[in-house]
Amino acid sequence: MIVKSIKLKNFRNFEELNIELNSILNIFIGDNGQGKTNLLESIYLCSIGKTFKLNTENDLIKFGQNSFEIEIVINKENKYDKIINISYIKNQKRTVKINGVKLEKSSELIGYMNNVIFTPDDLKIIKGSPIERRKFVNIDISQIKPKYKYLLKNYKKIITGRNNILRDLNNSSNMDVLSIWNDYLIDIGSEIISYRNEYLKNLKHYASLIYADISDNKESFDLSYKCDIGNIENLSKEEIKKLFREKIDKNIENEIFRKNSLYGPHKDDIIVKINNKDFKYFGSQGQQRSAVLAIKLAEIEIIKNEIGEYPVLLLDDVLSELDNKRKSFLIDYIKNIQTIITSTDDSDLKDLVKKNDKKIFNICEGKIVNIIV
Repeated sequence: MIVKSIKLKNFRNFEELNIELNSILNIFIGDNGQGKTNLLESIYLCSIGKTFKLNTENDLIKFGQNSFEIEIVINKENKYDKIINISYIKNQKRTVKINGVKLEKSSELIGYMNNVIFTPDDLKIIKGSPIERRKFVNIDISQIKPKYKYLLKNYKKIITGRNNILRDLNNSSNMDVLSIWNDYLIDIGSEIISYRNEYLKNLKHYASLIYADISDNKESFDLSYKCDIGNIENLSKEEIKKLFREKIDKNIENEIFRKNSLYGPHKDDIIVKINNKDFKYFGSQGQQRSAVLAIKLAEIEIIKNEIGEYPVLLLDDVLSELDNKRKSFLIDYIKNIQTIITSTDDSDLKDLVKKNDKKIFNICEGKIVNIIV
């Protein structure tokens, strides 16, 4: 899968942009605030249906304008092109089209263009809260398992409905209603847990191998699924459902007292360890970066195995966070994957990629001022 071209109009600090990308390596070089990350954001928006930044839709419009438009042409399996178009007028509903056909919801974009993005903020996968790690897993699984995103959507509705029942519980008839919501919670929640369990086993497998290469086999990497209902690693979906029901039945009085849904996949976490020590508390900065790098490259392998082709890799100013050894490892690893890199410093980078098939774009104030092929 590759991105062939990008057109932007009044998106962020871009007034007009129309570029064709190299099928392997694309490097955007410029000072901070010139638009490098905005370019990656436009690609991510067309892939996931939302931005990786915390902004409102109106914030995506260039200052002084009233709308923006993004058009990205992708090619899948070297067989056919698809045109993804997103347009938005201030304070109105976003319009999303695939080959001119309007989608009902932006979330329907997921799966058309698979991507893996690596930014400095991804250290949150190691150092951040469980919410950050659940978000990371949810986005990844949704890209390769279309059913999963609908399970998540339904699960959120179930948690909201069930919490309303728990808050208003005052008679036996409401207990009967709560029993129905328990069934919903357990059925949908068990499917989500099952998907996560399978995905995280694969992630652990690939990330462990990659981390071993990065560390020259001097350190061991481990990743485990901390499921809120208990140890489900080797359980079938039916066994997970049974364990979930036992958890709810055993703790229902506590939930009634707390008037809140206290158990389920909305409480899950992921534990990453190096040499059997929890990385969140004991890992050095270099080790943490290596772990996130291993996890991101593992994502690529999982997507490749699932859909039959590599995703697009987006690297937002992360090379400056890596030492020369890790930079070299990364550049060598991605030689067959379309990669889009942003950087403020081109001195080491140009030397690292001098033998690669590539395009280098110099960017300034939302404009491409030079292209080196």
